[in-house]
Amino acid sequence: MNSITVMEASNSNSRDLSSPTEPVYQKIHLGLGYDGTKSPDASSPDQTPAEANEAMEIAVDRLKNDFQDILHLQVKGVAAALTDPSSTTDSTCSFSLCLSALEESSYSGYHGPSPKEIAHLRSIAQKMNAKGHLDKLVHVYVTERKSFMYAHFRKLWDEKSGICDVRRLEWGVLQAKIMRWIRAVHCCLRGILPFEKQLSNHVFRGIGNDAIGEPCFFAIVTDYVAELLDFADALSSCRPSPEKLQEILALYRSFSCFRSDINSVFESEAGQTIRVRTDCILSRLGGEVVSLALSDFEETLLRELCNYPIPGGAIHRSAEYVMGYVTSLVSESKETLTELITSKPSTTIGNLMISDLDVKELEGRAPLAAHFLWIIIVLHLNLERRSKCYKDSLLANLFMMNNVHYIVQQIRRSAALTEMIGDNYINKLTENVQDSMTNYVSGTWDVLVYCLRHEGLNGSWGFTVGSGVSRKALKLRFKNFNTLFKETHRTQMMWEVPDLELRTKLHQSILDKLIPPYRNFLGKFRSLIDRGKQPGKCIMYSAEQLEAKVLGLFSYSSYL
Repeated sequence: MNSITVMEASNSNSRDLSSPTEPVYQKIHLGLGYDGTKSPDASSPDQTPAEANEAMEIAVDRLKNDFQDILHLQVKGVAAALTDPSSTTDSTCSFSLCLSALEESSYSGYHGPSPKEIAHLRSIAQKMNAKGHLDKLVHVYVTERKSFMYAHFRKLWDEKSGICDVRRLEWGVLQAKIMRWIRAVHCCLRGILPFEKQLSNHVFRGIGNDAIGEPCFFAIVTDYVAELLDFADALSSCRPSPEKLQEILALYRSFSCFRSDINSVFESEAGQTIRVRTDCILSRLGGEVVSLALSDFEETLLRELCNYPIPGGAIHRSAEYVMGYVTSLVSESKETLTELITSKPSTTIGNLMISDLDVKELEGRAPLAAHFLWIIIVLHLNLERRSKCYKDSLLANLFMMNNVHYIVQQIRRSAALTEMIGDNYINKLTENVQDSMTNYVSGTWDVLVYCLRHEGLNGSWGFTVGSGVSRKALKLRFKNFNTLFKETHRTQMMWEVPDLELRTKLHQSILDKLIPPYRNFLGKFRSLIDRGKQPGKCIMYSAEQLEAKVLGLFSYSSYL
């Protein structure tokens, strides 16, 4: 814990603490000596009992007022103490960056009386204790220091949020509040609270009850600590939506980091309530809230309905969202989640059809890895259900190819996620991508290749050439091919394969299937067409033109 030494007060707050010479002190000295014992002057034969009592009352009041004046000087100068944290803390920063910035925080604006003033406060406390009036000083001390802390604390934290308030908060607002809470807790636990504890001990150590400084400290800070705990308590007592999980984890990590500070500052028996409450909040945040948020995400994914197909077979926004959610959790919170997630996901899925092989993939995996794999399995199931929304089965294949390839890409980009999912399941997804591509290529382009077959051209109908090939049948083949290709190209110009590498691979697969038979067919029979009338009507594409047309498919630039 960072210790903060008691700093000198500013010049404007300093005061002359030399031995008092005002007339009123002449009466004070009749009642109390500087060491807190009865003054020799008080036994003067000229002093009546009434005068002695009056002197005592004046002495007590004056000492209490002097004690209060020293402390009140701090409250008057509090306006320039701290800057507003909301103006210096970026609410969108990650927890690690936020905490790193906090380590540079300065508490120079939070100070107490100078050492000379503390010595005078102790002297007054000793005198008042000797005459049984220490409780009056304790009340003054707690009131003034609490006022001083209030002004500073309100600059750090001015929220009083219950469970209902937290539930109503929008995403961005909650983010900002959590980051502000982290800063407030940091400043309090590593600056303000240790300072107040140290100051109380300096003023009251060895006076009256030896432990009096501790109750003073608790009386000053308890309400403010309770406010900070209330916010964390509210978050730990509600069921946050899955998208708030990252912020809950940030809160948990920060609270865990500050746990040792809490145990140190509130180490006494009086601090047990705060320590126990902190442990309960941490337990709920980690053991319940985080697990529930992750489970809710899985259930929401399972119940997601397919309403309409995505135009062009592109990446579905649910695939982007789910994989972004998973990769974000892995990159920022893997260690924390590994600690907190101790049970595997529920695979009770009602009427949804998930193969036993997929469910068996969860066996032998750590709980967190099982959760992430289960999310990907359910996402894959949802994509298959969505693919059935397409009337064109070829576009459905393209959709599955795009989206499963996207999943594989996102997994591969994270070494940690790749390790958790495992090569076996990743290879299974990769095979699924290849199967979808093969089904698309075969379903689309086999029918065009079929037009280029040699069989059936040697017929008795129509005019035949020397080779026995019917020119009429040959023209019909070219016509059918041209019609099919034109229609296929027109339709699929609006289809998408966003990933360049995948698009290149698909183009090559199409060209390998289409161009060799077309080039062969054209080379063998072109001369027969050229000798006829209007050969351009039959042969509309050279092999190179056909290849260029294919390479123009599935690209954003082809139709934007």
